[in-house]
Amino acid sequence: MPEPDPTPFRMVDTPPPPAARADATFSIGRLDRRRVGCVIAIVSGKGGVGKSFVTCEIACELRRAGASVGVLDADITGPSVARLFGLSEVPALNEDGRTIRPAESSTGVRVMSMALVTATSKVALIWRGPMVNSAIRGLYKDTAWPALDYLLVDLPPGTSDAPMTVFQSLDPDGVILVSAPTELSAEVVEKAATMAKTFEAPILGLVENMAYLTCPHGERVDVFGPSRGSEFSARMGVPFLGSLPIRSEVPALCDAGRIEELRMPEAEVLARRVRLLADRLARARHPPTASPDPTARSPA
Repeated sequence: MPEPDPTPFRMVDTPPPPAARADATFSIGRLDRRRVGCVIAIVSGKGGVGKSFVTCEIACELRRAGASVGVLDADITGPSVARLFGLSEVPALNEDGRTIRPAESSTGVRVMSMALVTATSKVALIWRGPMVNSAIRGLYKDTAWPALDYLLVDLPPGTSDAPMTVFQSLDPDGVILVSAPTELSAEVVEKAATMAKTFEAPILGLVENMAYLTCPHGERVDVFGPSRGSEFSARMGVPFLGSLPIRSEVPALCDAGRIEELRMPEAEVLARRVRLLADRLARARHPPTASPDPTARSPA
């Protein structure tokens, strides 16, 4: 009898394995996402590159363009999305007694985060992996999301339990990689890209955050070294979506929960590219069901 394959995940270029049992170790059931048009996961594998900031900026720009947008903060132990949007109230329970309402920002972005659920507590969540996985799934399925054009999922650092849960449960239509212009961050982000490919999640491209600083007199300063976003994306074999600069007003706006007041032309261009690629991929992966022709006659 041949030895069982010890590899828990199927690589992209290998034939599909037999259907996994519902209780298989690495089998996580898909969640119902019929009310969500397109799920986009924002990943880096590394902390400190501004992934949550990029997530919120894209969400804000998509909302300004008229889309219905939600943000799921999947960083259970270190959530920050709610704070960036200035949200702090505990979500209200719906009339059904089972689901909760997502918080709504000043411009209409719907947000769900563990920071809202535990808003009245300052105690750190010291949880093992399975508890984190259940919390992520619960934040999504126990929330009464309205019909959304886009749901952005802000993933925590690493390539283990939490990202695995999102990839298997929500089957993202696209993945955005976030890096800083340093070799160290690129090395870690490349691992996150490999993880996305392992789960066959299409990568929309790479965003280089904190790429440069423009001084008041117009001089450009490469704080973390020359921009290398196009180089990193070429090395990973993914599109380069663009660079976001360092802006002096960002920390104060984020601390005050007023990120929606920030206007960045670079972020607007980035969101436009993301929307174009994501819509194209979503249509390819989930083609609309053809409606029957009401004028067609039934066969005799």
